[in-house]
Amino acid sequence: MINLKRTVVLNSLILMLTQLFAQGPNNSGTYYKNADGKKGSELKTALSEIIRNHKELSYDALWDCFRTTDVRDDGKVWDMYSSITNFTFGSDQAGNYKNEGDVYNREHSMPKSWFDDARPMYTDLVHLVPTDGYVNGRRSNYPFGETDSPSYTSAGGFSKLGPSSVSGYSGIVFEPNDEYKGDFARIYFYMVTCYEENVSTWNSDMLAHNKYPALTEWALKMLLKWAAEDPVSQKEIDRNNAVYGFQQNRNPYVDYPGLEQYVWGNNTADSFSYDNYVEPETGITPDPDPDPDPDPDPDPIEGEQTYKKVMSADDLTVGYGYIIVCEEAGTALAESGNNIRNSATVSISDNQITTEINKDGKPYQLILGTSNGYYTFYDATENVYLSLNSSDNKLGNKTDADTDNALWEISISNGNTEIGNKAYPDRFINYNKTSPRFACYKASSQQTAVCLYKNTVSTGIESITNGVNDNVDVYNIAGQKIRSNVKADNALDGLTRGVYIINKKKYAVK
Repeated sequence: MINLKRTVVLNSLILMLTQLFAQGPNNSGTYYKNADGKKGSELKTALSEIIRNHKELSYDALWDCFRTTDVRDDGKVWDMYSSITNFTFGSDQAGNYKNEGDVYNREHSMPKSWFDDARPMYTDLVHLVPTDGYVNGRRSNYPFGETDSPSYTSAGGFSKLGPSSVSGYSGIVFEPNDEYKGDFARIYFYMVTCYEENVSTWNSDMLAHNKYPALTEWALKMLLKWAAEDPVSQKEIDRNNAVYGFQQNRNPYVDYPGLEQYVWGNNTADSFSYDNYVEPETGITPDPDPDPDPDPDPDPIEGEQTYKKVMSADDLTVGYGYIIVCEEAGTALAESGNNIRNSATVSISDNQITTEINKDGKPYQLILGTSNGYYTFYDATENVYLSLNSSDNKLGNKTDADTDNALWEISISNGNTEIGNKAYPDRFINYNKTSPRFACYKASSQQTAVCLYKNTVSTGIESITNGVNDNVDVYNIAGQKIRSNVKADNALDGLTRGVYIINKKKYAVK
């Protein structure tokens, strides 16, 4: 009897601890617990009951919400309809527009006319996103789709409008860029799930006028394909967490990648587990498969590397890593300091340096790029470009290379390298032996000259030559197409930091 009691107590304790530590993804805790074990249409209903009772926001409040939910790394508005916009929050919102790039507005990605402007859908932050006003106007309330013969395209062919090329539908559609098709698919899955009790009364050629499946056959097949080809991104995860902070509900299709397969797809016979979720196989193979693994690794290089001295302009190769060295002092440029670059001791033998890099007390490698006929130095460890931001001795950083401050002219003579700044052409990168540091000085200051040493192995990362107007496709590092048929000179505009593939070559977005 005693052993039986102990067993019962032990089992109860184990069950309690299991429930206590069961956690969903993205710090969602037990938010989705009530959907545990559900399948197909029942799973959709269970999810609806979890997410539908959210806080209703005011329409005006959305402007401020966007500052948190839809901000790019550079602080600008994250626009999913246009690749050329650089909107500033507040000053560029609403107002009149004549062209793409004029203003941004509040876009109901599921058009409000479909649900007759009813609330809370009207202000649901999950599907409301900031987009270019002009492109949004061209979209109107057309359904999402794919078109092979667009009547309108946004700059660079980023978004399109035209007759549908999707089997099962022939009307006019708006095609978002490949980069965001999965984002919008998961938003639509959310909308027909959250508002399951309302969706049968909504009017659109994408909607089936029922609770389940809620989407028409052509629309559902297309959205499932979009979600598989454009998987959940960090952008979506961050946005989902931010939206939760404002309206106290989440998009389960972001928290659980592939969840749509459990609701509508190939896994409707499988039970959902909120704390032991198994992401389904989609069967979609990324195209193209980049070799299949990028080589060399595009991440910042660490460990011991070998560098050879740059003796002529022929040794300047875009995509290779370089270290800036003061041979006289036996030191190399290192991590950022207070408006300077610190130094690290190196050993030089026969014009060659072998050293660890990109860590405390070691040189920092800079990746050479080009822009508008000048060179750029990108620090892949700190994610910044080397720059001169004022007319004094300071040597700083910028997050992009779109100003003259981050552009450099390089000339090589007598074994020394002269690195002059475009914005302040009378200043050059030198080494100060009196106050050990790398900074920018005038020639009259008589600081110590520097030279470049080139990594013997390419980083594999190149830069797009400005002025090229050919149309290209852009793939992420996993080989999934994220943009199609866009102009080469703005193919990477607006992308998040990372490495991308164009014409079988790798390019870095910083």
